[in-house]
Amino acid sequence: MADTESIPRKLQSRTIIEAAVLLILLLLPLGSGRLFSDFYIALCLRIMIFGILMLGFDLLAGYCGLVSFGHAMFFGTGAYVAALTWKYFTDSIWIGMLLGLGLNAIIGYVLGLLVVRTRTVYFIFLTFAFSQFFFVTANGWRLIGGTDGLTGIPAPALVPGVSLGERIPFYYFTVAFLLIAYWVARRIVNSHFGRLLRGIHQNEERVNFLGYNSPLLIRRVFLISGLFGSVSGTLMACFQPFVPPDYFHLSMSGEFVMMGLLGGMGTLVGPLMGTAIVIFLGDLLSSWLKEAWMLCLGALYVICILFSPEGLAKIIANISATGFLSRLSGRKGSTINGS
Repeated sequence: MADTESIPRKLQSRTIIEAAVLLILLLLPLGSGRLFSDFYIALCLRIMIFGILMLGFDLLAGYCGLVSFGHAMFFGTGAYVAALTWKYFTDSIWIGMLLGLGLNAIIGYVLGLLVVRTRTVYFIFLTFAFSQFFFVTANGWRLIGGTDGLTGIPAPALVPGVSLGERIPFYYFTVAFLLIAYWVARRIVNSHFGRLLRGIHQNEERVNFLGYNSPLLIRRVFLISGLFGSVSGTLMACFQPFVPPDYFHLSMSGEFVMMGLLGGMGTLVGPLMGTAIVIFLGDLLSSWLKEAWMLCLGALYVICILFSPEGLAKIIANISATGFLSRLSGRKGSTINGS
């Protein structure tokens, strides 16, 4: 009974937190140049762009239980396709994004047929191998810049005459896509499909026994997760008019895994928190410690794994003001009764 009554309370708390975060995101540009520098707007943009990818990553790794070390291939493909489109064909952000989604849909479908045959560490190694293939190809293909990457990318247009080269319009454009991505991910999690993904994570054999095709479900979530990464890559090419082959590198996929594990996978909110922590601390510590900043970030990651394997989201979820007050009043009551 108590658990049933706590569910609406948790939903209400989550709604309040989501509304507060949205309000902060909408009001943040108003303080740029007055209360703080434009650097923090750029920092928030990077967090939101990678946050879109992490929402899709969480569907695959957090809810389905299959950690991918190859999500950089979706991110890099989305960025390269959009950049090539804007540079040589048209400056429409919609065409660049749709072409990236189309190519990543093909990649996700084909690779999904292959990676679905493996599980656990074999799934990790196979996704890593495919991602490295993309990196080697982009690094050696002079037609798309090779080791120098793609430069001179023009600012895309939202509609003819409205450019996204200005920071503030692009900021709100990114906020809109983050909200859409979060809404879609939340709908998937709360759907019958999302419950089946959690079932695969807990006991895949039982899901198959109930008559569901678990390989087909995994292929679908792998494809959906890749499309989130494609949108993120497109937005990054718009934010930073330079696309390097490092977007396909293992280190990029490793950062995605670290963001998810640090924030707490299987929560949607956790990977967003992990993204903010990794990007913010990375920029802050690198300015103080130069090359040694990764040691500090690695130490934080190790501490989190040792003392809270479920991530920071679980720690925050366990901290309840109501529960704290009830425990406090209980202690007081016991003290009075004891006296």
